Amino acid sequence: MKVKDFFKKSKNRLLAYWYKAMRQSVAIDKNKILFFTFQGKYTCNPKYICRRLHQLNSDVKCVWVIFREEDRADFPDYAETVIFNSEDYYKALYSSKVLVDNGLNFVKKPIAKKKGQYFIETMHGSLGIKRIDAASNPNKKRNKRGALCGEIADYIISNSDFENEVYRSSFWEKTPVLLYGHARNDILINGKDDVPDGNLHDKVRDFYGLPHDAKLVLYAPTFAREASKEFDEFDAGLLRECLTKRFGGEWYILKRLHPRDARNRKVSADSGYILDGNLYTDIQEMMVAIDFAVTDYSSWIFDYVVTKKPGMIYAPDLEAYQNSTGFYYPITAT
Repeated sequence: MKVKDFFKKSKNRLLAYWYKAMRQSVAIDKNKILFFTFQGKYTCNPKYICRRLHQLNSDVKCVWVIFREEDRADFPDYAETVIFNSEDYYKALYSSKVLVDNGLNFVKKPIAKKKGQYFIETMHGSLGIKRIDAASNPNKKRNKRGALCGEIADYIISNSDFENEVYRSSFWEKTPVLLYGHARNDILINGKDDVPDGNLHDKVRDFYGLPHDAKLVLYAPTFAREASKEFDEFDAGLLRECLTKRFGGEWYILKRLHPRDARNRKVSADSGYILDGNLYTDIQEMMVAIDFAVTDYSSWIFDYVVTKKPGMIYAPDLEAYQNSTGFYYPITAT
């Protein structure tokens, strides 16, 4: 046996022992809920579920998983945070009564759900067009996580018969489906946040230091594939010119990288009208505030259509994407 293989096996044995000891050493707190988003932020379905639970019962202990200590600033005072894969994380993992996920997060590291715990998967897309089944994705680690999530999830949240079929044909063949809709989309229907100062139109503009009559377009493609040039070469100037001609007003473009890409890349805001859309945590709030939407294959635009505001698909690599990942239904009109 090679020395490196010996140490690797020894490390794995020690970790397995440590995980087992941690799991057995903490008791389940019936009032504790652990939330985890793939963004590592206070956003998406878990945010709105957490906030509503706190409104209904302030005794509920809301704990959130974050990736960096600086992400703590986005959370309300009543939410505790733990760093992913830390000792505090595993204590929270095995002491929480309910685990709320938005996309294969808890299964990134070893997890053995305890008797009496409930795992609820909410996912982060709705009526999306990209295929998510294992056969359409060559990432073996991701597919392994998906299979494990399907095994341990007690429930998965859906908003339609279409989404039910997506789950059934991917990783959640037997997981009970709750046809409740997605909590994050209530504000898209209400047009405002469910808080006293919930004027999201002004809130987003104030965040970027813009006048309240400024026009906003959000450009947010899905995660980068082989040719990530699409994002960098997107002609923001031409888009701005066309929007001004069609709708009038002073337009600003929020360019937003997919969260997976934003950890390693930054938006180049080299023009006075181009702004870093990743600085604002909650994309649902942005959808309420913007006037126009642009994406390629990201599912957020299928949330956005609820607002009945205009948007468009910009997909220069359509043929290549169709041949690699594929779609559940044609993206082009026939």
